[in-house]
Amino acid sequence: MLGLRFLGFIFLGLMCAGGALANSYHAMDEEVQISVREPAAAEPGYTADPKAVARINMILDDKTLKATSSYNDWRIGETVSVESQKKGVGIIGFLEIIGVSNNEDGTFQVTAELLRQSRLHLMQVGDEISHIDLSSDNEKYKGTTDLIVKSRGKNISSKYKPLFTQGVSVGETAETLWQNEFLLTWFGQVSYGLTDRLSVNTIIPADVGGAPNAAAKFRVYQSDSNVFSLGTNAAYVPKDASTTLNFTIFWDSVSSESVVSHTLFTVAAMSFASAEDITAVKSLGTTSFQTGYEFILDNWDRVLLGPSYNFETKALGGYLTYVKIWDRFHFSLSVNSTDVSSFKISPVDGYFFLFDAYWRF
Repeated sequence: MLGLRFLGFIFLGLMCAGGALANSYHAMDEEVQISVREPAAAEPGYTADPKAVARINMILDDKTLKATSSYNDWRIGETVSVESQKKGVGIIGFLEIIGVSNNEDGTFQVTAELLRQSRLHLMQVGDEISHIDLSSDNEKYKGTTDLIVKSRGKNISSKYKPLFTQGVSVGETAETLWQNEFLLTWFGQVSYGLTDRLSVNTIIPADVGGAPNAAAKFRVYQSDSNVFSLGTNAAYVPKDASTTLNFTIFWDSVSSESVVSHTLFTVAAMSFASAEDITAVKSLGTTSFQTGYEFILDNWDRVLLGPSYNFETKALGGYLTYVKIWDRFHFSLSVNSTDVSSFKISPVDGYFFLFDAYWRF
């Protein structure tokens, strides 16, 4: 009983510390979130011409620029991309169209305002503006933390979204699903975005098999570089006729232009007798701390790695995962350990290999 109270005090203390830290970040870290949306003034049936481009010919100030185009295909309020004129760099930022006018020579003058740009490449005269198509693979849109699409948009490929989960053995991230978005795993776990900030999930085969379970994750704070969320997970274990209850703190932080760090601390408020035998699954009856890194590759695939410590078994584990992402489908292969000092193949106290597959739509 004293142990549970002690863990409860730790959990509450971390919540308070996380809130204070979030507030300190808020003033210096908040930036405009990119929402890839339909053009604000588009007429019904309007479809952007994928060939339409404009060249930047004038930078007016630190936020505004002008570009010249042969196409009358730009709508006020539309979000467009900027591709560097340097070969091989690709898309380096986003602009919002704020004005379009005719030139005397039959071309069109496009005025746009900066939303976000790469921290490595500056926009300059000669760079190319074009319509955004992120519904599928786009070789010009190279993987970087600067260009992750965090706000809800229409027909956005999962490649360009932040990861909601790192897999069944690694655990979830601090990100939530977008409202009305689903995530379905191959083993029957269904997650749903009730709102952009609140996601819920359950494992349907377990529910049907007499082991009802439910989980929820609420995003407390989000800036351009940090996301804090709180989660809870409850499950009934028929074998022991007991219920597990875990509370979890999630923190995601952008470390560089290609790296996102993921920190997870889960506290078991209620457990069951054989919980130590399934420490490979986070937030299921044991207390653990994990911090790791997500490396975003040029093609938007991910490499995940990091250590994990379980307080019940007092063992240091870890994971190394490669995640291949298509437009909706994710597939991952990973090598995991529940105890790095035990050189044997075992999901209880050694190393084990795992694949994971899920759809996000």
